[in-house]
Amino acid sequence: MAGQRIKANKKFMVLSAIGIFMVADHHTFTALNLFGDFIPYNSFFMPMFVFISGYFNKVDPDTALLPYTRKKIKSLLLPYVIISALVLIIQLLMNLFKTGTFEPLPSGYLLYMLERIVTSGSPFALVTPMWFVITLFALLLVYAFLKKLLGRIWNSYVMFAVFCALHLATVYLAKMFASESIHWFLLPLKVLFFLPFLELGIIYRDRLEKKHSKLEGGWKIVILAVLLVINMIRTMYLPMAYDVAFDSIDELAGFTSPFIITPLISSVVGIAFWLTIADLIESPVAKSKFINFMSCNTFWIMGLHITFYNIFNCILMLICKVISPLPFFSVETFQETEWYFWEISPNIKLAYLIIGILGPLGCKWIYDSLCGLIKKRNRNTEKNE
Repeated sequence: MAGQRIKANKKFMVLSAIGIFMVADHHTFTALNLFGDFIPYNSFFMPMFVFISGYFNKVDPDTALLPYTRKKIKSLLLPYVIISALVLIIQLLMNLFKTGTFEPLPSGYLLYMLERIVTSGSPFALVTPMWFVITLFALLLVYAFLKKLLGRIWNSYVMFAVFCALHLATVYLAKMFASESIHWFLLPLKVLFFLPFLELGIIYRDRLEKKHSKLEGGWKIVILAVLLVINMIRTMYLPMAYDVAFDSIDELAGFTSPFIITPLISSVVGIAFWLTIADLIESPVAKSKFINFMSCNTFWIMGLHITFYNIFNCILMLICKVISPLPFFSVETFQETEWYFWEISPNIKLAYLIIGILGPLGCKWIYDSLCGLIKKRNRNTEKNE
């Protein structure tokens, strides 16, 4: 991990590492499910990533929009394209391995992928979590434009209230209409859905963080207990306990609660809970190189963890074909879907989770090492000349 950027803000280093761990864990259908029975992952973790982005967002009325846009293209869209292209090649190779025949992309498939990029946000199954990158890019540009337009009269609390109203209207529309009906409006609606959490991150940074951080540990534990009780009471008034969550946010679907305010409350409760956890454990893990490395490379984990789940399945399939069939491993089911998990034991999910995190981080470590060697070689060449 030599040369790896060291994050100065340890609390948000921990929070982003927790967030990306939850993404990978959620896509194993919860190997560990950290407090998930009380605060389900899908009730807050994507709004929490927006909250983190808001915390570090520094746009103001004087921000030049064109350079800002170029910066976001470089930091978000360019890695999105590179990782998606890499995973597409891997998927084609895995399909060759799974079926024994090479099947070229069907006619019109590239156009179909482009359509999915600008609607749901992910072009194909293995990069499903990458939908968030497209939404975040659009969200940051919209917010920067609004700040440029209204910055002189901007009041964070007023704008937060306005954004909450737009968020509630979005949830109402999503509940009223099937995702197919709003297909071409998914991206702008997702921007409206996430706007309050971006502003909330800024409010926390500017107005609330010092008060929150100064609280003694006992009071922070009280906050955690109160938040858990709030969610417990909420589940008593909902038809089903999991109604506090919302699945398939990339398609603006899965709002099963009868109340349109549920996603907003769930997100705030979840963010506050894990932000307080991060504040409590900041000191013990502040010097962890692994947590820092994980936090610095959430993009790689988000883009590649499902691919590594499937690479693991390919290894299991190879064992079945070459050595001996593995109990409860269905080669046929794996050939049909990218979301297959070996069903030998619930504990096997932990293996997928570890591989889904360490695999992408290993790739990034190799990439960093090669870049370091190339830079060192170039410097030596320049000195010799």
